Amino acid sequence: MAARWLSDAWLDELRSRANIAEVVSEYVPLKAKGRRLWGCCPFHNEKTPSFSVNTDMQMFYCFGCHRSGTVIHFIMEMEHLEFMEAVKLLAERVHMDLPDGKQDERERISGETRQRIYEANRIAARFFYDRLYTEDGASALDYLYRRNLNDNDIRRFGLGASPFRGGTLSEFMREQGYDMEFLRLAGLVKNRNGEDVDMFYDRAMFPIIDAHGNVLGFGGRAMGDAQPKYLNTPDTPVFNKRLGLYAMNFVRRERSVNHLVLVEGYMDVIQLRKAGVPGVVATLGTALTPEQVRLMKRYVPEVWISYDGDGAGQKAALRALDMFEESSLFARVIDYPEGMDPDDFIKARGKAGFDALPRYPGPQYRMLRARDDLDLTTQDGITQYAMRCCEIIRRVTSPVEAENYIRQLSQETGYDREVLVRQIGTLPAAAHAGPVRRTFRPEAEKVGRSEKAQLILLALYASGKVDISTLDPEDFPSAPCKRFAVWLSEGKSAVGYLETLEDEQEREGFARALNDEALPDAPESVEAMVKACYRGIRVEELNKRSAQLKEQIRTADPGELQALYEQLMAINRELDAESEGA
Repeated sequence: MAARWLSDAWLDELRSRANIAEVVSEYVPLKAKGRRLWGCCPFHNEKTPSFSVNTDMQMFYCFGCHRSGTVIHFIMEMEHLEFMEAVKLLAERVHMDLPDGKQDERERISGETRQRIYEANRIAARFFYDRLYTEDGASALDYLYRRNLNDNDIRRFGLGASPFRGGTLSEFMREQGYDMEFLRLAGLVKNRNGEDVDMFYDRAMFPIIDAHGNVLGFGGRAMGDAQPKYLNTPDTPVFNKRLGLYAMNFVRRERSVNHLVLVEGYMDVIQLRKAGVPGVVATLGTALTPEQVRLMKRYVPEVWISYDGDGAGQKAALRALDMFEESSLFARVIDYPEGMDPDDFIKARGKAGFDALPRYPGPQYRMLRARDDLDLTTQDGITQYAMRCCEIIRRVTSPVEAENYIRQLSQETGYDREVLVRQIGTLPAAAHAGPVRRTFRPEAEKVGRSEKAQLILLALYASGKVDISTLDPEDFPSAPCKRFAVWLSEGKSAVGYLETLEDEQEREGFARALNDEALPDAPESVEAMVKACYRGIRVEELNKRSAQLKEQIRTADPGELQALYEQLMAINRELDAESEGA
């Protein structure tokens, strides 16, 4: 997870300066109890505090929902940031400069320059808003009023107008102390035929604001016949239309919303939100991108695709479904009737009508669209529909869901279930569930004696209660535990290792072990526990080997039996010795 060009030493210094107790206490009231700080978990609802902050280890752990990690993980979770974004936020907080490394061009721009662009955009947004109520903005204001917006809506979304006389904004910005080179860098000015002119003129202006309140850029709708009809800020050090979403500044405050509503246009967002629909965002004049999907996934577990109800919107919804499924983000599709778009629908039927709209899971929506261009009053049309749907069901990985769709298709087409299953190829559960990824989940599965012992040993070594020089990674049969042991044996911090883990369940398993309050402090108790752990690991491994030998003996040729019996007897002697030493 950690960026490779950030050294372990630099990250250790960042975690040390960004004291986790101070950071967490800005979000969660903490009280000291024993050697830790406790509070109610910000990640799930609870009345009895189960969220702990371990200042010695510089990490947090919730004994209720098992969320865990370092101060960087905490900021990622609370602010919905990716790793490097959280690192940058914390580095700015503690006045640490990012080390030189393999950053992309946007990252090489200094933080000071980026802040100046944010400030310039904020000033420009205010300029556009003020112009809306002058002669320069008359056409834009009339357009917004005709779209059923009032002054409160305009103020809430920061809407404005760019003057129909090009150059007005650049003149104003120069008066504020910005030179033309900087205004070109910020995307507020462009060079046309060797002359610097305003990027936007004679347009209704929509400021694009990120989740942290920074004005990244603008979208402008032409009031006359200018092309393109919609124009966005070009790529700048703070803006890329592939990376962000419109109205993310509202999403950050909607912590209780567990889904986003994805629409295609700025006015769709404004009209739905005006009607009281929460969680509405829009792409920035482009088709949905993988980066935007990843951004949404950081905030919610589910997205409702709310594109126009016409043919183009339906095709775009199908493409979006593919992207969400590739990113393992659950998505539903809202199907608007009669080709309506969200703007028209909400104005005609209100929030109650919106709430009553069907929201189809991906396979069900694909089956709905499979009807398009088919005449289902004919046998050929029914046959084609059934075959298309069988292709869709073949991709469903859940056996229960697949069975539901097979039953639905049987009722719609009249084909027997067995016929449809043969068309699909086989029961989806057996052949199409895909490979199961094995993850290290000490809390979700029954952990064997050996694995528990390995976790306890790693926690003892990580806490400094056992001399790290005695740690031998080869003593750890579990591959995840061995990797952690190698890390610790190199003198690296335990919390640093947690930041390298992309598998959240693996990280949570180690975090729980590191936060085990039952670990002893007295040297003699620690020594006894270490011996018991190593003995437990050894006994379980011997038992596994004994079981393997017994299976080999059952099927071995007569000439191999003597050697196998001798190996089994040797293992039994070792087990007896371990039992006597216990």
